[in-house]
Order: sequence, then C-alpha cells, then structure tokens
Amino acid sequence: MIDLWRKGVLFYCLSLLIFFLAYSAWAEEELPPPGKPLTLDQCTALALKYHPSLQASQATVEASKARVEQALANYYPQVNAAGTYSNATANFIFLGGTNFSGGRSETWTFYKVYTAGLSLNQNIYDFGRTSNSVKINRENTRASEQDLVTTKQTVVLNVKQAYYGVLQTLRLIQVAEDTVKQMQDHLAQARGFYQAGTHPKIDVTKAEVDLANAQLALIQTRNNYQVAQATLNNALGLRQDLTFPIEDILGFKQMAVTLEGILKTAYEQRPEILKLKAQERAQEATIKLAQASYYPALSGVANYQYRGTGPAPLYWDFSFGATLSVPIFSGFLSPNQVSEARANLMNLQAQEEATRQNIRLEADQAYLSLKLANEQVGVTEKSVGQAKENFELATGRYQVGVGSPLEVTDAEVLLANARANYITALYNNKVSEAKIEKAMGVVK
Repeated sequence: MIDLWRKGVLFYCLSLLIFFLAYSAWAEEELPPPGKPLTLDQCTALALKYHPSLQASQATVEASKARVEQALANYYPQVNAAGTYSNATANFIFLGGTNFSGGRSETWTFYKVYTAGLSLNQNIYDFGRTSNSVKINRENTRASEQDLVTTKQTVVLNVKQAYYGVLQTLRLIQVAEDTVKQMQDHLAQARGFYQAGTHPKIDVTKAEVDLANAQLALIQTRNNYQVAQATLNNALGLRQDLTFPIEDILGFKQMAVTLEGILKTAYEQRPEILKLKAQERAQEATIKLAQASYYPALSGVANYQYRGTGPAPLYWDFSFGATLSVPIFSGFLSPNQVSEARANLMNLQAQEEATRQNIRLEADQAYLSLKLANEQVGVTEKSVGQAKENFELATGRYQVGVGSPLEVTDAEVLLANARANYITALYNNKVSEAKIEKAMGVVK
C-alpha cells in the first residue's frame, strides 16, 4: 500500500515537472531571440492569446452559442425510440373490436405486454415562442461577445500600464545609478580636499552619508523594477517569472484628440453600451415570448409501434394526428410574466443611460489626465535642463573651493528629482493615451 502511494506521488511530481517544462518551452518560443527586445504589440498579442480571463470569457461566448442551437432545436422534428414492458389487467383494452380478455367479464387476470417503436413530434406553429426564444439567446450571445471585448480592453490596458511601468523603472534605475556615480565623485573630491587640508572632515562624512542614501535609493529602484517585471508577467497571463528585454518607447508625441471626438467614438464603440443594447433587444423578445403564452400551440404527432403479449409475435400499429394546446387560465402567470419582462426592459434602459454618464466621466478624466501629462512633460523637460546647469555650477564652485558640500548635494538631489519627474511625466502621458483608447472602445 505504501509502495503504491509512493508511486502515485512520484507520478504526480513527474507530471508537474513535465507540465512546467513544456510551459517553459512554450514561453521561450513566444519570446524574442536573445538581444532582441519584446515590443508592446508583441506583449499585447501574447496577452490576447493566452490570458486566462480571456479564455474564460471566450468559454462564456461558446456556451451562449450552444444555447442558441438549443433554442433552434424546437424547429426540428423530435424523434424518440422507446420500448416498454408492462404486466397489467386488460379489462378495458380492445384490439380490432375484441376485448383483449377474450370477451369475459372483468377479471384479475394479468397480461404481459411488450411495446417497441418510434414516435415523432413536430412543432407546427406556436405564435412566436420558438422564434423569440432563438432571438433571446442570439442577443444574449452578442452581449457575451461584448463582455469578451470589454475583457480584451482591460487586458490590453493592463499590459500597456505594466509595460510602461517597466520602462519607467528602468529609466529610474539609470537615474539612481548616475546619482550614485555623482555621489562617489563628490566623495572622492571631499577626501582629496580634506587630505590637502582645504576642507574639514565633516565634508567627507556628509559625502559618505549622501552616497549611502543614494545606494539605498538604487537598491529600492532595482527592487521596483523586479516588481514591475512581475506585474508585466501577470498582465501577459504568464504563470512563470520570466525576465526579458522590452523596447523602450517611453517618448513624447502629442496625441491629437478632442473630448467631443472621444465621446462620439465611445458612444459608438464601447462594448458596455453595445452589450446593453443587445440585452434590451433580448428583453423585447422576452416580452413577446411572455405574450405568446396567451395563444395556442399546434404540433403534429406520429407513432409507429410494435406490440404484443410476448417477445414474439409483435403486431405493428401506426398513428398520426395533431395536438392543439389552448391556454385558458394559468393563475395570472402570463400577465405577470409580461409585467416582469417590461420592468426588466426599463431597468436595462436606465442602466444604459447610467453607463453613458459613466463613460462620459471616464472620457473627461482621461482627456484631462492627458492634457495635464502633456503640460507636465514640457515643464519637467525644461526643469531637467535647468537642474543640469545648476549641478554643473555647484560642482564647479566646489572644485575651485568657493562652494559648499551642501550646495553640491542639493544640486545632485535637484537633478535626480528633475529627471525622475520627467520620466514620471512621460509615463503618465503614455498611460493617459492608453486610457483614452480604452475610453473610446479601441482594442489594440
């Protein structure tokens, strides 16, 4: 028993190992060759192909399509084969005008009866029950397809934010490394001045503290990069922590959009609105389906059977006819179903109006964020140039012995902050553009 348990555990572990090796091989095949960075379009394509949330939404769409086929099934004839066996009295059974019990009076005699045959039922006309049921499921399928589009937009936005986040941290690492190098140079100068006797020991101590702080900031920034890389892996739908280079596109090119254009496109393309419209059409069909319960339903039936009192011989019978079902009173079920369907339609119409208002708010926020980011890019770019000039002046003054260490440190911090603010402004600009595309209902 223990050996079987051990073998089972070993088999399970080997299966997991094979799975992860196969997944790793897949991931490596999808990634670019060494030295070639992964582009944003490639990252987006990976996420749209493999992200589990998209697979879940796609499965929902497939289930909705299957429900359409189920509804269509009522248009086709229903054929069933059946066989029965019974053991019962036959006091009221007549075949060809002859009492099955042989003409005797009622008795407690039991007879074995075998029946086998085919039955066919064909819906002829049901006053829109089937057609409206099909329409409901088709519109619900369209609604689920729009849910899939919404999921795609969310996945694409998350990929873009994570992609730009990686680029942001990479550039901040460069800023932190440059700051450490500047602090090291400043420490070397302070030590040289101290050894020459032109500056006090406190200059060296302060430079050492500044260097330690810069190194600590570099460590934190490198950790932020690892977090950003993990976030990108998650946005891509990868189950492994893979590290790969990406193309640096964190530049500035002003996006030419207007709020009116954003809103016009959003109202036409946003999947949330298209979904609600499909649901409204489905609900209108639901009202008609509920109203159809007031009317009769006509269907045709045909049966071909073999029957007998033993496995053999069996005698065939054929019958056909029509069934007309006329509803007379359903306990007020039908009018209340109609009332419920109409109330649900009003609910969906109110949801559509609320969604339009939320989309307008989202568009306003995205547009204002882009406008702010564009202005921030211009201001921070200018401040970087000023901070560089200030740093060069402070460093030159210190080298000739007229500047103070505090002045140099302040200039280094000012330059690092200016560069970081410029990088953040570029990041905000790119993310704002991505959010505008999301607000417009664009998937790319």
